[in-house]
Amino acid sequence: MKITPTTAQQSSVRLRYSVKLFISHLVAVFLVSGSVGTYFYVRAMDNLMRSLKSRLQNSAAMVSQSIDARSLEAVQTEADIETDAYRDALDKLRRVRRANADIAYLYIMRKTPAGPVFVVDSDETEAQALPGRVYEEKNERLMLGFVEASVDDDLTEDEWGVFLSGYAPLLHGEGRYLVGIDMRANEVVNKLAELRLTGVISLLASILLALTFALLLSRGLTRRIASMSLHCRNIALGNFEARIKGRTFDEFDDLADALNTMSEALNRTRTELDGVIRELRDTQANLEMRVAERTRALEESIARMNVLRGLLPICSSCKKVRDDKGYWTQVEQFVAARSEARFTHGVCPECMVKLYGTIATEIASDPASSI
Repeated sequence: MKITPTTAQQSSVRLRYSVKLFISHLVAVFLVSGSVGTYFYVRAMDNLMRSLKSRLQNSAAMVSQSIDARSLEAVQTEADIETDAYRDALDKLRRVRRANADIAYLYIMRKTPAGPVFVVDSDETEAQALPGRVYEEKNERLMLGFVEASVDDDLTEDEWGVFLSGYAPLLHGEGRYLVGIDMRANEVVNKLAELRLTGVISLLASILLALTFALLLSRGLTRRIASMSLHCRNIALGNFEARIKGRTFDEFDDLADALNTMSEALNRTRTELDGVIRELRDTQANLEMRVAERTRALEESIARMNVLRGLLPICSSCKKVRDDKGYWTQVEQFVAARSEARFTHGVCPECMVKLYGTIATEIASDPASSI
């Protein structure tokens, strides 16, 4: 058995055009703004990382040119921290670090067969790396820093924390010395967080604009559609005088003009039909009146004719006729009372002979004579 959905079921899943239009425009604007926002966010993130890396690389290169690696050859172990070369280098590094709030650590390393070792560390806490301490973490970018300026691809984690680091070979280092700069991850994270916050705010603003745009557009279109639907209902109910007002300066104006023109044409047609109907009614009334008059005339004629039909009692001697009341009247009176006939009197030839004899014969032979 085939089951068809009821009207209630159909209407329960029906979405109004305004809702569909609102959702479609919202999704479209959201997708566009989201795609554009995501693109610019990714680009901004990439540019920020590039900017931070470039800044670290340039800062490391600048510091590397202010310290001569040859003066640090004598700094080999912890016992050399009292030498003038160590103190001069440490003082320079600490001045640079204090002048730049973004720098967490600033240090100099030497390449050895055992791996990179610290020469000078600007850290002012008990965790300061003393000369000769081996850096055990493996870092390809750090090793590249002995030859050319380089920056870590991503955040690096070691025993001192999580950082983004830049490196540059030291002046006259001959590939054996480098200066390293560590920027704390929280500084990087804060900058990235600021960028994310800006991106989120931009996305929310885009969504708000999308909501406003979709709402205004859907309301404007549905308002016009509702106006035209109401106009069509008025036409269906016979109200041809209603008009669609307002202009939107788009294709809806053409549709509104077409509906208004149709209403005017229907109104003119109805007026003409009303006039024709009135004329037909007047003609019908006149015809009915004339038919009634003719009917009455026919009825009267038929009534008169009916009186002269049938058997009439007539005297065989004097030719008087007896009416329905039993009275005997002359034939002339009887017929005249019941028809439109009128009588004139004369004498037929046979009666003429009976009444006048030979005189009638002479009169018949001489037409010029008269009685």
